[in-house]
Amino acid sequence: MSSHRSINFLRSLSNRLLILRTAIMCESSSIKRARRSFVNPIVQGLVSLLILVILYGCEVSVYKTFQGDTMGTYYRVVGNCGSPISYQMLQKELGSITSVLSTYDSESEVSLFNRSESVGEWVPAHETLVKVLSTAQQVSEQTSGAFDVTVAPLVELWGFGIREVTQPPSSESIKRELRRVNYKLLELDESNNALRKLSNIKLDLSGIGKGYGVDHIAEFLVKQRCSNYLIDIGGEIRVRGHNALSNSWRIGIEEPDGTGQSKVYLNLSSGALATSGSYRNFRIYDETPYPHLIDPRSGYPTSHNLTAVTVYRSTATEADAVATALFVMGFDDALEFAESHDVAVALTTWDSEFEKSRTSYSTAMNNLIKKGN
Repeated sequence: MSSHRSINFLRSLSNRLLILRTAIMCESSSIKRARRSFVNPIVQGLVSLLILVILYGCEVSVYKTFQGDTMGTYYRVVGNCGSPISYQMLQKELGSITSVLSTYDSESEVSLFNRSESVGEWVPAHETLVKVLSTAQQVSEQTSGAFDVTVAPLVELWGFGIREVTQPPSSESIKRELRRVNYKLLELDESNNALRKLSNIKLDLSGIGKGYGVDHIAEFLVKQRCSNYLIDIGGEIRVRGHNALSNSWRIGIEEPDGTGQSKVYLNLSSGALATSGSYRNFRIYDETPYPHLIDPRSGYPTSHNLTAVTVYRSTATEADAVATALFVMGFDDALEFAESHDVAVALTTWDSEFEKSRTSYSTAMNNLIKKGN
């Protein structure tokens, strides 16, 4: 695909195809079709994730909906709880996560750790940071480093961090920073909530942070005796129980054709979905688009025909990290990993010859889809 067509395709994905919409419809006992719907297109940050969440139920007295901004994106929480919850309570819980995991907060726990020069020494760490890194390290090990939270130096080098960059980095600078990128250079002491750098590494939690935020809110809702809920932070989703009509939460994977329609659905009463894709964020240097997802093994942005990867797992933290890893791998390796590890995944690719998107499903995802239909 030519550079101009690549750029136009990415922009088209950003502006037309990949807008996550949440529709809430209610249905009376005598009327079999939805009579009211609320569609809320989310464009902030281009974070929508090829998922159309359809909540078959309306806001009755026991089901409440909360929405707002967090982690540079939006959040939505729908559910019923035995104890009252409020917008302020949710904002407090979400704020506690960003104060630990956000690299854009100079005083967050992860930012303080990144600035620490205590190489080879154990340093105390917030239990949340240790918990997130524990999952991150497990996924890194499972995927042979395709997911790696020590990728931060490369993220900054390519202009996807805080520092502004106007041109792609040289091969020499990439090789230099690669020496600082290896998940094995980070050690965890989970019993004592401590971390140790074996080199001057820096952490980037953008590939797992929103997923953990979803799981944190899920834990909070359980404490508030919420028996049924749907949580959505920037397209990372987790559900429990059923909606207001006592049906499973029905989640459709949007067709990549710009229509906003779905032909396949998942009926879920538990679990989480996360999507990783090249359409979210990219830089253009010399008329060439570079996606924001960096392969921590090579030091370069991903370069293949995958445009999105959607993963189902029991927790959003794992789903988020695994989706990132599978996108980095590329279609063939991602599908092979999914089949060998029984991972439910949808892989969307761009066919440059026919200029259209195609979505393939692993066996585990196909089984979920069949249950949903």
